[in-house]
Amino acid sequence: MEKPHIWVDADSFPAAARQQILAEAAARNLPVTFAANRDIPFGVQNTRFSMEICGSGDSAADEYIVSHSAAGDIVATRDIPLAKRLLDKQVTVINDRGTQFNTKNIAEMLEQRELSMQMAALGIRPAAMRHSYGQKELAAFSSCLRSVLPEN
Repeated sequence: MEKPHIWVDADSFPAAARQQILAEAAARNLPVTFAANRDIPFGVQNTRFSMEICGSGDSAADEYIVSHSAAGDIVATRDIPLAKRLLDKQVTVINDRGTQFNTKNIAEMLEQRELSMQMAALGIRPAAMRHSYGQKELAAFSSCLRSVLPEN
């Protein structure tokens, strides 16, 4: 079986999670491509790691990942609509909080996102959400990442 390519929607992906991806990919000799609207330095020299600077449009990195990823690849993203598009292509998709997207949870997340957007349009703001990224979140992400990667 061909080894998967790892794609990272890197614009808003936490640095600690990006570093975890690089460490796990290096251990398994997997290719990794960061896609973003700006250079995201990853500080590791490896010929299998690359940075793709996409156009300045809001979804340029998303479009790059969708057009270049293939069934069996792995994508790390926080973008729920992007995750849905990738699942439709048979791509494995995880987020920075340790969730592996699937057909059931993506539908629920899309509904929650739509409701939040409707509430915001009406001027209703939900209670403040916790946006910190600490050791608990990184540990959950690392565990999820290892579960979707091939064995060494």
